[in-house]
Amino acid sequence: MRKTLVLSALLLATSAIAVEAQSTKLPQTRQGFGISVGLGAGLGNIDCDGCDFDSETALSGYLRLGGYMKPNLFIGGETTGWMKDVDGADTQIGFLNAVAQWYPQVEQGFYLKGGLGFARATAKDGSDELSLSGPAFTLGAGYDWRLRSNLSLTPYLNYVRSTENDIKFNDVNVAKGTVNVLQFGIGLTWH
Repeated sequence: MRKTLVLSALLLATSAIAVEAQSTKLPQTRQGFGISVGLGAGLGNIDCDGCDFDSETALSGYLRLGGYMKPNLFIGGETTGWMKDVDGADTQIGFLNAVAQWYPQVEQGFYLKGGLGFARATAKDGSDELSLSGPAFTLGAGYDWRLRSNLSLTPYLNYVRSTENDIKFNDVNVAKGTVNVLQFGIGLTWH
C-alpha cells in the first residue's frame, strides 16, 4: 500500500512538472499573505507496543496560513488531519505545526517544507477512548503550478509524525507510542 501511495505521489508531481514545462509560463511571484488548502489520501498509523492497529488509507487534508518573508521563504501555521472509522472506532489524527516552506529556485514552483508542532490522535468506540498527544514534526515537498498570477494548483507529499508519547486508554497511561500520516494530494495556493 505504501509503495502505491509513494508511486502515485511521484507520478502526480512529475505530471505537474511536465504540464508546467509545456504551458505558458506565469511568473512565480510570492509576497505578502499566503493561504493553501489541500485534500487527498493519507496513510495513517498508530504505532505502540501491544497495539493492534494496521496502517489505514483514508481522507486527509491540510490548511496552511502565513506570509512570504522573502520570495523564496514562507513562514506560517499548518493544520493537518486524517480520519476514518477503523473497526467501529471513530479514529482521528491531527497535527498543528509551525512551518517554513523554502523554494530553492525563486523562479520555479518546487518547494521543500519542514516544521515543528503538536499531534493529537483519538480512537473512540462509544464508551472507550484511546488517545495520544504530544510534540510532532512535519516534512514535505510540492510544486506550485501557476493557474493565474496569484493562484496555483499544488500537488504535494507530506509526512507528519509525533514523537513517542504516552498512549492513554480512558485517561489511564497504558503504553508509549507514536502516530504518523503520509499524505499526498492536490491543493490550491493563493500567493
